Amino acid sequence: MEDKKKVRVLQLVTRSDWAGAQKVLYTLVYGLLKYYPGKFEIEVACGQENGMLITELKKLGIEVHIIPDLVREISPIKDLKSYLQLKRLLREKKYDVVHSHSSKVRLLGGIAAMRSNVKSLIYTVHGWWHIEQYKGIKRRIFIIAERIAAHFCDRIVLLCKRDLDKAKQWKIGRESQYVIIQNAIVPTEKVQKGKLKKELGLDENVEIVGNVARLDPPKNPIRFLEVAKLVFKQRTDVAFVWIGGSIVDDSYGKLVQKWLDENPDVAKHVYLLPFRKDAIELMADFDVFLLTSDAEGMPLVVLEALSQGIPVVSTDVGCVGEMEKQVSIADSIESLCKNVLEILSDTFQSVCAAPGCNFEDFIVNYAKLFCGA
Repeated sequence: MEDKKKVRVLQLVTRSDWAGAQKVLYTLVYGLLKYYPGKFEIEVACGQENGMLITELKKLGIEVHIIPDLVREISPIKDLKSYLQLKRLLREKKYDVVHSHSSKVRLLGGIAAMRSNVKSLIYTVHGWWHIEQYKGIKRRIFIIAERIAAHFCDRIVLLCKRDLDKAKQWKIGRESQYVIIQNAIVPTEKVQKGKLKKELGLDENVEIVGNVARLDPPKNPIRFLEVAKLVFKQRTDVAFVWIGGSIVDDSYGKLVQKWLDENPDVAKHVYLLPFRKDAIELMADFDVFLLTSDAEGMPLVVLEALSQGIPVVSTDVGCVGEMEKQVSIADSIESLCKNVLEILSDTFQSVCAAPGCNFEDFIVNYAKLFCGA
């Protein structure tokens, strides 16, 4: 591919906050600029909610297009308006590739791209929670919607074999569309410890079990607290820290507070911090990273924890089960507690090897997809 003919790529995501899909998008844009300067012309389109992604992308010099009516919730009027806004953008900018990062923009962006003569539409599935959270007819409706959206998509990127198998099971897309590209994180140096303990006023001998996640149902912070309750029956020199507030629905945060009010002996050892941009610096003080989610794709926080040499205990969720040599997998609150206690007592042998996909491989794999447009 010659420098004089850049591949014009639009990265498309619904929300503009700093959650998993948005961080993957940022990592990809950062890597393409680093390894392929002058090869791609990259722009981003997203909704205007929250907006931290927008701030970070502009630091990279990326042009960001705000789609005013693009929202997470289903809204027929707003969805129609956002479709028309997307179609107008695509026709004006004449992109070669549209790369979507959420289920709604996969459908809206797919139809708009088809009607705007975009050469290629690629969609990355950041986990199947938007289907798995439902049962019965509602799940069926979302599966059908995904099948329809797959007709407007050239390639479907999945994060691991488990997610690919679910796509096959639900007959979403064709096998020829599937490609697995594991998530990666921007390489960082090992962070110096001490920031979190100093901020919380914790003694040096206190060990920390922590998580970094939204305070929302798929992350299951109640399970995190139930594990804490069991751990405290055997050890009191431990603090449990959850970093990240609600970004979708604060009603779940109220349930968490209710649990804490009903368990005051546990609550005095639990610290709930809001979203923090410096989370990885705070995470350096974790002695165990405890993921208690019901649904995930390939969680970046697990990759970040492993990159810092922090042992990880997790439910068997999303793509985490395919990292079993690096992560201690458990299927109940009792077994999660057991694994946490073993790590705290140094009886568990944790392997914190290079996690997930190599950063450069991650970028190269996507570049190949974009160049094949």
